[in-house]
Amino acid sequence: MQETLDGWMRQRARELGLNLSALCKQAGIGRQTLYDLACIPDKLPSMQTVVALADVLQVHPLRILHLVFDAVPINPAVKRAQQQGDRSAFVRDVTAPDGALVLPGQRFTKTWELQNAGNVPWQGRFLQCMDEEVVVATRTGETLHLAHNLVPASSRIAVPTTAPGATVQLSVELTAPQTPGTVLSYWKSVFADGTLCFPDSVGVWVKVRVNTCTQGAFSGA
Repeated sequence: MQETLDGWMRQRARELGLNLSALCKQAGIGRQTLYDLACIPDKLPSMQTVVALADVLQVHPLRILHLVFDAVPINPAVKRAQQQGDRSAFVRDVTAPDGALVLPGQRFTKTWELQNAGNVPWQGRFLQCMDEEVVVATRTGETLHLAHNLVPASSRIAVPTTAPGATVQLSVELTAPQTPGTVLSYWKSVFADGTLCFPDSVGVWVKVRVNTCTQGAFSGA
């Protein structure tokens, strides 16, 4: 039986001695947000929710994201490509490794190196940002941003045609939020219609620490 995010999260909370009310309070989320985790894939959690829950449950945010994407049905065309040997492999972080320090509002470039590890040429593909911005509108019409994410200059990066066995470097310019803290941006390979190329893969991500201290800040602008 496939493990679900809702079931895993409840079990993990029990292991840590937390009831659901305490989990919500420490993560800064409402009970309805918690209940919505049982509605995946009809309703997906925001990146802010993923990061907050991961922090309280003492796991890497990717552990939660894996369970989220495991619940997304695989497109028949993608399944055929996987059967033909379509594979992707992460090679390295060229810039901005995990935990790099950036300043509030700083613009920097993240570059990943990936390899076509299968036998299907990559054509017409993109690397797409999977983040979600959480906003609410006040009665006066003002928009309040509840989730402070990294802001990419583009939410899609075109992947050049890449032959089997070849590597490719993909870059995106991001702007850090003004609020200090750890922020995560998650990216997955998609076809032109937005279908995930590798639903079961871990994807790639940017995880940086926004800090007002200038010493040691990443200078990748």
